[in-house]
Amino acid sequence: MSLAIAASSYAAEAGLPSTHGENLNGQQIEFPGVLQGKVSVCVFGFSKTAGDPAKAWMTRLEKEGIEAWSVADLEGAPSLVRGMIKSSMRKGTSESLRGRSLVLTKDEKAWKQALGATQPDLPVVAVFDSNGQTAWTYEGLVGADVLKRVKAKLESLKSLQTR
Repeated sequence: MSLAIAASSYAAEAGLPSTHGENLNGQQIEFPGVLQGKVSVCVFGFSKTAGDPAKAWMTRLEKEGIEAWSVADLEGAPSLVRGMIKSSMRKGTSESLRGRSLVLTKDEKAWKQALGATQPDLPVVAVFDSNGQTAWTYEGLVGADVLKRVKAKLESLKSLQTR
């Protein structure tokens, strides 16, 4: 089975869209297929306004030793400016995060629906189990209490994965 078919199958089984994107290193990635077999945290941004709060999430998660994915959906941005947006994002993202910083340009509505996103100006943080199921979501700003919940959910899922 090809990787594209496996990634698409993985997403379909999890009830998620399978979306082709590009990380900030320029590599083509099938999302969420890239997460297959791993417990993962993803921070989604669906607007320019959500960008800074999403970056704050990523910085905080990195400080906590959590390797999260940043997912920026630029479908709502005019296609003529997407290149400039990606370039600006690349310049503002540390080298260590660029490989896990993904830019999508389609399926925004499907992703919002799958994640339960209702406030476009806030990031959505999602924890996925190793089967690609959405195990937990939160729409809002990073804070100590919600960070504890993310860490607890990750620990719980990782302990189930090793059994």
